[in-house]
Amino acid sequence: MRVMMTLSITQRIELSMNKAINYQYLSSHEHDKYEITVARAQQLFLEGWRVVLGLSGKDSIATSVCVIEGLKRAKAINADVGPLYVVTTDTTIENIVIHDYMLTLHENITAYATENDLPIECHILKPALSSQPLIEYIGRGKLLRTPETSSKSRDCAYSWKIMPLKTFMSDLVKKHQTEKICSMSGSRDDESLKRAANLAKRQETEFTPVLTELGWTMAPIKNWTLNDVWQLFSIIEDGDIESYSDHFNLLKKHYSAGNGGVCDLFAGKSFNAAVKKCGSRHGCFLCCQTAKDTSLENQIEIDPKTYGFMKPLNDLRTFMLNTLFDYNYRSTLGRKLTKDGYIKVGLNQYSLEYRMNLLRYVLSIQTDAYELSGNHTIDLIDYRELLAIQYHWSREGGESEAGMALKIWHEVVNEGVRYAIPETTYTPPAFTPEYRYFPLMKFVDNNQPEGLNDEGLDYKFKSLARMFKRNGENHRVIRYTESQSFDVVTADAHAMTFVEDFYLDLVEGGHLDNKCPTVMLKQLLESGVVTLAKGTIGRVHDDARRAQALNSLKATLDIPIPDAIMQLSVSERQMHLEITSRVAQENPQQTLF
Repeated sequence: MRVMMTLSITQRIELSMNKAINYQYLSSHEHDKYEITVARAQQLFLEGWRVVLGLSGKDSIATSVCVIEGLKRAKAINADVGPLYVVTTDTTIENIVIHDYMLTLHENITAYATENDLPIECHILKPALSSQPLIEYIGRGKLLRTPETSSKSRDCAYSWKIMPLKTFMSDLVKKHQTEKICSMSGSRDDESLKRAANLAKRQETEFTPVLTELGWTMAPIKNWTLNDVWQLFSIIEDGDIESYSDHFNLLKKHYSAGNGGVCDLFAGKSFNAAVKKCGSRHGCFLCCQTAKDTSLENQIEIDPKTYGFMKPLNDLRTFMLNTLFDYNYRSTLGRKLTKDGYIKVGLNQYSLEYRMNLLRYVLSIQTDAYELSGNHTIDLIDYRELLAIQYHWSREGGESEAGMALKIWHEVVNEGVRYAIPETTYTPPAFTPEYRYFPLMKFVDNNQPEGLNDEGLDYKFKSLARMFKRNGENHRVIRYTESQSFDVVTADAHAMTFVEDFYLDLVEGGHLDNKCPTVMLKQLLESGVVTLAKGTIGRVHDDARRAQALNSLKATLDIPIPDAIMQLSVSERQMHLEITSRVAQENPQQTLF
C-alpha cells in the first residue's frame, strides 16, 4: 500500500485499469508510463494474443522495449505465451543508415530472445515485386508519388508498408488458426495533429486492441510525449531499465543529425520541453509527399562521413521532382485498346526514354557506391528487380531493340559507363493535357500481331506449346510458369545466370537481331525466370499483341512511335464520328481482341 500512496491520482487510475501490474517492478527510475505500458503488454500476452510489432523508428523502438519486457514477465507466469513477431518493412528506398540500424536491432532482439528463452521472431517484409517503388517508376512508368499525383495523401505508405503488413498478419491468422493477432505500433497523439486525428478516427487506444482495416491494432504508447520516448532511452543508458540493446546511443546520433545536429532532449531525464525537439522523421527518399527530405539533407550536411554516401539518392529525388511536370518526359502510349481499336492517348506516365535514363542513373549510383566502399551500401536494383523492369518494358512495347534494360545493365555494371544526374530546375504544372485517341488498328490490319504465340511452336519446339482457354476458344502460347503472384526466380542463381550469361548468348548468337522487342518477353517466360500470377496469361498475351502492334508502327511509318501517335491521334469527338461512319458503312474497324 505504501507504493500506491506515492503515486498521483492519475497514476492510480491508470494502475487500477490493469490488475496485471506486479508492483515489485515499480522502481525509482521515474518512468511510470513505461511500467504501465509493460503491464498492458504483459496482460495482452497472458490473454492469448499473438503480437506483431513494426520496428521503424524511435517511437516503435520505445514500444519494442516495453512489449519485449511485457512478454518476458508474461512468460514467467505462463510459459506458453506468445509468440511476438518483430517486423521491419524494406520498401527498398528507405533511409539506408536508419534501415541498417533497424536490422542491427533485429539481431539484438534475436540474441536477447535466445538468451532469455523468449518466443520472438524477426522478419523483413517487402512490397510485392510489381509494387516496389523502382519497379513502379522505372518498370511500369507510374508517376512519382506526390500530393499532386496521389489520390490519397499517403498512398505510398499504404502500398509499400501497410499492404505487406496486412499480408503478413493474414498469413499469421492462417498459421495460428486464430483471429487474436494484434498489430502494435509506436503511434503517438503527441506526434502531430494529423496523427492524433488518425488514431481517433480508427479509435485506436493504448488500453486494448481495436478492430481496424488492418486487423486488430493497438497503440501502446499513444499517450506518451516525445520527452517520454527519449527519457526511456536515457534511463536504459543509466542501467535502471534492462533492454535488448546497448546501441540506443546510435539512435540518438541518427536523430540528432537529422534534426540539424541539435537534440536538446538529450540532457537527461528532465521533462522540460526543450528548445528544439528531437523528432525528425526519416522516411523513404522517393516518397515525395514533401518538397524536401529535410532529415536526410541535414544528416548529409552534419556528418558527411557517415551519411554523405546517400547524397546521390537525394539528387535523384530532386531530379524526379523537378521533372515531374515536364511533359517532354511523359509517354503518349496508352495502356488499353478500346473495343473499336483506339488507344487512349494521354500524358499520365513516364516515357520509356525517361525511364531508361532513370535506370542508368540508379545503376551508376549503386555501382559507384560499391567501387568506393567495396560493399553494396546502395543496392536498389539487383537481378530480380532488373528482370522485373525488363519484363514490364517488353510487355508494354516501344523499345528500340529487345532487352534494353539488360543492355543498360551491362553497359553500366560490366563495361564501366557512368551517367551523371543532370542539373535541373523545377518545372511547375502548366496545363492538363486533353485526352486524344489513336486508331491503332488502321496501321496493323496487314500485320496481325501474334502475342505469345510463336511460329517456332509449329516445328521442333512443338512440345513447348501451352494452351489457355477464353470465351470457349483455345489460344496457343509459349511455355510459361505460374505462381501466386508475379515474380522473378532468384533460386539457384536463375536470375543472375539469365542476366550475365543467357542474355549475352542471345546477343552473340544473333537471336535478338531484327526481331520485335517482345521476343524478350517470350524468352523471360519460356526460360521460367519470370513467373506469372495464376490466371493472368490471357492479359499478358493481349498486352504482347498490343506491344507488337505498337512496335510495328516504327517500321510502317518510319518515324518514332511517340511522334506517330501524337500526329495521328484524334479528339474524342472525332473518334466517335469515325466509329459512327464505319458502322454506317457496315465496315467496322477490326479489333485486336
